[in-house]
Amino acid sequence: MTYTLEARWFGTPPLPSALRDWFDALGPIETSTRTDLYLPAADPTLNLKLRGDQVQMKRRLAGPIRTSFGPKAAGCCEQWAKWSFRLSEEESLPGDEEPTDQWIPVEKTRHQFAIPAEDQSALTSTLPTTPPATIEAELTEVEADATTAWTLCVETTGPVSSLVDTLTTAAPLLLDDRLPVSLSTDQSFGYIRWLQQLPAVSTRSAPEVQISRSEA
Repeated sequence: MTYTLEARWFGTPPLPSALRDWFDALGPIETSTRTDLYLPAADPTLNLKLRGDQVQMKRRLAGPIRTSFGPKAAGCCEQWAKWSFRLSEEESLPGDEEPTDQWIPVEKTRHQFAIPAEDQSALTSTLPTTPPATIEAELTEVEADATTAWTLCVETTGPVSSLVDTLTTAAPLLLDDRLPVSLSTDQSFGYIRWLQQLPAVSTRSAPEVQISRSEA
């Protein structure tokens, strides 16, 4: 289990080229493409998805808390607990013939930047060092049910006692006046709430359940 504190924003396409250039200038960027399968719950505090050969579950423990990160960025901080469980070789992922039709494929092109604890002094000397937390930023282009968007996230991962101080110190330094777009709290929420806003998800009917009478 891991603990994270994050602020995430969603924007309408296309991804602004100035935002991509700004993100690339943060430092070494890793880019990857993947498709995650989400099972949107009615409760946005629960996030359940299939990623590769793992089931990943997140539970929101605190928030959303409205926070200002600088002249151009205000968002909602959310604290999460995360669990990962590896699927056995005998189990298969839901496919096109999955009977409940409840899993939503989300295609992602992710650009990621991380500052491990040992490198954070280059950003500032005022971050907590005992115990340390990792700082990560992510700029992702997403598509689900023929709807596209981009999402920007800044998060800290590590001991709960360091998450708040690390995020509230590091995020304003990353999201300073060089940020080429304005980010508001109205745009700030997690993946499940974004999925809930999609017409094909919000109107999706519950699966028909067939119960067979067992023989006595």
